[in-house]
Amino acid sequence: MSTLYNIDDRSLLVNLLSGAGSFLEPAAVLDGLTSEQALAKPLGLPHSIAEIVSHMCYWQEWFNRCAVTGFSAAAEHAADGWPAVSTEDWDAVRTRFLASIEEAKRIVRESDSLGEPLLPPDVQIPVLSKDSLGSGILHAAVHSAHHLGQIITMRQLMGLWPPAAGSLTW
Repeated sequence: MSTLYNIDDRSLLVNLLSGAGSFLEPAAVLDGLTSEQALAKPLGLPHSIAEIVSHMCYWQEWFNRCAVTGFSAAAEHAADGWPAVSTEDWDAVRTRFLASIEEAKRIVRESDSLGEPLLPPDVQIPVLSKDSLGSGILHAAVHSAHHLGQIITMRQLMGLWPPAAGSLTW
């Protein structure tokens, strides 16, 4: 087995999940969006904000489950990681995603096995082959940061930025 990525700085992981210092926290990026706004696809973009949040939630929950109960099969197709969202679902999806971030922070603070392999020895997923449970949580945080940046750009295009609470300015 190859050497696993070692992510043993719990406060770094919690800060990255929170957006502390590097970018705006996830709740602030999503603040104030109505269902109609969250489900819009401006300029013919392929995904709405709600769909991106559902996608982030899917993967954050997957990495969380791996850290708590062990590996479960990964999505077979990219489309499987993009659960559909309806108008009635926006608030629930947003709440669920933010709860998954809080769960990841709890896992990081409480787990004694962050250095254990994410994948069992008989599972071959090259992009995850060197991930420990801790680096899997980091993987999810970086994935979410990427998509949260997309959401900020979408909100800017839609005239919905900055959120009422304000934003980082440079």
